[in-house]
Amino acid sequence: MVKLLLAALLLISTPLAVQAAPEGTSSAPTLEKIADNVWIHKSWRRIETWGLVLSQGLVVQTGNGVLLIDTAWNDADTDELLRLIESETGAAPKLAIATHAHGDKMGGMGTLHAYEIATIAHSLSNEVAPSRGLIPAKTSLHLKKGERHAQSASNGAVPFEVFYPGAGHSGDNIVFYYAPAKVLFGGCLIRPGESHNLGNTADGDVGHWAEAARSVAAAFPDAEIIIPSHGPMGGRALLDHTVALATKAAAEQ
Repeated sequence: MVKLLLAALLLISTPLAVQAAPEGTSSAPTLEKIADNVWIHKSWRRIETWGLVLSQGLVVQTGNGVLLIDTAWNDADTDELLRLIESETGAAPKLAIATHAHGDKMGGMGTLHAYEIATIAHSLSNEVAPSRGLIPAKTSLHLKKGERHAQSASNGAVPFEVFYPGAGHSGDNIVFYYAPAKVLFGGCLIRPGESHNLGNTADGDVGHWAEAARSVAAAFPDAEIIIPSHGPMGGRALLDHTVALATKAAAEQ
């Protein structure tokens, strides 16, 4: 049922991040092209003791439409992000996927819905969103641990895969894969290479985090570009790095 609904739709935290923006960086959203028809979107939120804190998402364009992965921190920044996307690609997103229910991923849902952009998230994200002051996505993906949803390019849809590895950074975190560019967006589950810890674990499962990261690596063996939410993109070493950090953190609990 979800697959049929997505095909029809597509013809498309408030935890702290760990990387502050460089001095002088504006908090306005930006786009960074990283591959053909693939951009990282960046937005910042000023948080006490951290300064301007970075969060990243993804924009993918194909002949079938534009897909947005995660919102900016809030509705105003998401509105500006949508204008940037349309200026860069010539089209507004048709679908937005939220990777979990934290403010840096779903804080702009109100803007997406105001523009009548279709939105989806894991069913767990939609369940907990209201209790975190967030607006749920319009559609739920009911994925069990280790399950994925693959959207083919048939029926005018944008091709993509989402995978639920079980709890890690949060109980509802999913990852996104765009096979044509071999790009894996790991969200907050995957840690940047410069990190020395797991960051915010308030809603996480430290004991399962390493297993979740290993599951992502096994699910997408062809992924070459790995993008975390809160730091520079890298290669598959980021997956191993996350497993190592999570294993260490679990042993210290």
